Parts: sequence; C-alpha cells; structure tokens
Amino acid sequence: MTLIRRSARTGVRDSAVYNALWLFCLSAMIFVSIYAASRELNLNASIFTLRFGFGPAIQGLIQQHRIGTPNETYGWWCYASRMPLIPILGAISYTLSPKVGAFLILKNLLFWPIWIYAYLRLKHYYDISNKWALVPLVVLLLSPHTLSTAGKIEGEEGFLFSLLGLLFSLLVTMGAKPFSAVPAAATAAAVYLTKSSMLPLTLVVALWICFKCRKDSAQSVLLPLAIIALAILSWGSYTKAESGVFAFGADSSSWNGWNLYKGNNPYAYALYPRVNLDVLDDEDYAHRLLPFAPVHNEWELSHAQVDLAQKYIRENPGLVLKMDLKKLFVACCDLGESPKIKAGPTRVGIIMSNAVSHLMVAFVVIAVAVNVFRRQVSEAEIVAVLLMCAYLLPYFAGFLYMRHLTPIYGVMVLASAIQLVNWQTRSLRLRVHSQALSSC
Repeated sequence: MTLIRRSARTGVRDSAVYNALWLFCLSAMIFVSIYAASRELNLNASIFTLRFGFGPAIQGLIQQHRIGTPNETYGWWCYASRMPLIPILGAISYTLSPKVGAFLILKNLLFWPIWIYAYLRLKHYYDISNKWALVPLVVLLLSPHTLSTAGKIEGEEGFLFSLLGLLFSLLVTMGAKPFSAVPAAATAAAVYLTKSSMLPLTLVVALWICFKCRKDSAQSVLLPLAIIALAILSWGSYTKAESGVFAFGADSSSWNGWNLYKGNNPYAYALYPRVNLDVLDDEDYAHRLLPFAPVHNEWELSHAQVDLAQKYIRENPGLVLKMDLKKLFVACCDLGESPKIKAGPTRVGIIMSNAVSHLMVAFVVIAVAVNVFRRQVSEAEIVAVLLMCAYLLPYFAGFLYMRHLTPIYGVMVLASAIQLVNWQTRSLRLRVHSQALSSC
C-alpha cells in the first residue's frame, strides 16, 4: 500500500510538472510569435499602410465597399488582387481602431486560440500524454522564424498557420455522426477565401470528405460539399459582377498572372531564392517583362503574363526543371534566409528555425514511408501528407519562400505528436506480446 501511495504521489507530481511546462511553453510560444511579428510593423501607423496590397484592399473595402487595389503600373482597379477573408478582418479591426497594432492584436487573439483548439482536440482524441504533448510546443519554440510568420498580419501564412492546423485536426477526428464533416468543410472554405492558391488543397479536402462519408447519408456528404462550393462560387460571382470575369481565385495566383511569370522568366533563376522576386516589379526589369501587347484591365494583363510564362516554359524546359529543383531544395534542405531581407551572414535564428523545421518534416515523412512499407500507416499520417502535397503543388508553378512553408509546419508538428503516441502504443503492444510468448 505504501508503494502504491508513493507511486500515486509521484504520478501526480510528474503530471503537475508537465502541466506547468506545457503552460509555460504555450505562453512563451504565443509571446514570441506576437513580439517577433510586431517588430516589423509600425504599430501606430494606419491599417491602410499594410504592405503587399493588404492595406489598399482594406481601404477599398471600407471606403468604396469593394475588395481590390489600384494597379500601380497601369492605374486601373484590380478587383481580384486579394482574396476576401483578410480584408474583411482588417475592416472589422478598423471599426475598433484604425491602427496596425489593433489589427495585430485582434488577429492573434482570434487565430492563436484556433490553433490551440486544434492541438487540444487532437490531444484529447488520441489521448496524448502531457509528455508527448510538449513536443509540438518545444519544436515551435526552437523555430522562432516560424512563430514570427505565424503571428504576422502582412501575409496569408500568418492566418493559414492556424486554419490549416484546425483543418487537419477536424479531418482526422471526424466521427460517424451525421454532418460531422461540416466544420472541416467550413474551415476549408475559409482557407480558400484566405489564399487562392489553396484551391487544390480545398478540392483535396472535398475528395477526402467524399471518401470518409461514402457510407453515410447523401445529406451528410452534400452539405459539406455545398459549403465548399458556395465559397468558390461566391468569390467567382463577385469577380464576375465587378470585373466581368468569373474567377476561381486571385488575378495573380501561383499558377496564373504575374506570380506564375515571376517564377518562369529569364531573370528568376539567377535571383532565386536569396533575392525577392518582387524586384522584377522594378523598372530595370519591368520594362523587359511587361507584355508588349496592349492590356486594358487586370484579366488581360493576367492572361498576357500567363502566355509569356507558358512560352518560357515551352522554350526552356531544362531551365524550368533547374528552377523546380531549387524550389525543392528550399522546401526540404535550405538553411539560409529566403528571400534575404538583411545584408550579411544569415541570422542564427533563421538557421535554427530552418534546421528544426526541416528535420521535423523529414521525421514525419520518413515515418510515414516506413509505416506504409509495414502497412501500419495511420489516417492522420495520410491526411498530413495529402495536405502537404496539395499545399505545396501551386508553389512549384510559381515560387516558394520560407514564409510559404510556415502553415505546413503547423500541420506536420501536430502530426509528429500523433506519430509519437502511435509509436509508443505499438511498442507497448509488442512488449506485452513478447512477455506473453516468454511466459508460455
């Protein structure tokens, strides 16, 4: 009895220690994320000054009640330059305060709880112990650049980090109840409305829902698919009404328009990945890259740039392959900063972030390959790999940088915790089986 009481006290003490560590790591992770993201912003500036077209898109929504930005080169209005979710959230933040700092706080107050919910949902569903539940938090703490990107408001990746984590969690915990796929479908719709290059991923999610719900009632399948279709058709109808063209995304996504041409032109290979391909917008390059034929609106420009990119791809397949290999290197192995923001040697935090993130993804992918060979692959592993491939596919059409990888790290780090639990369970079963054989 004394030994049992002692063991119980030890277990309670260990649990308290792990709980304290869990709360500390989680708090530190969120603090690092928000602090690092805030360092690149003027928190007192107007929200309309946000870069990469987000500020003008929010301004257009507030002042003209339409999403879009003026094209700096041609002067016309681009209605499909940014997907609607971030401008809508920015407009809501503007009603509370017009400052950038308010949007930063609002965004992180909304989106970090989303990721935490996804994390806790998986922890409960897979009965992940506090010991293994620390793994995702420690990995992210050792990846300060990933946390920085996850906290940002000037880029879709800061929003997709939490949304893809939630999507992964909902997909692998879908139960047998009717309409259990509805939350996953709604999250997939939000992912698409955040970034148009997520369309392939959204379609993969729709196919997975069809596969998982194939034995359920027709309504259980049709409602989730209708939610995804509604998001796509709503955006397409908006662009049709405003610009005259039904669009399945932005006018310059990874597979079309300027972004496709930025990754497939005579100058990209020499610049990529250290130099931001946005320098191609500068006059030194732009006059050689802009279409020679007259263009009169955003879609004529987009189609002309697609034609130029396709022409380059047809005429230079070897160079395109070399560029794709560079993208693969950035995705899997690169320890440097891409694109490089500051001159000089790569910062230690960048190197550490890349090393930890690449090793974590390699661990997950290798474990999946081994489990496939052993015919022990889990549903969570299949979903993680499907989401990763669907997410990365469009970037190989355009271009891929460190920040683009951040959302998939948020998925794979959750998958790694599930893998560790499954590995522990299998090891325990083997041990019990071996003991049973030896006792015989």
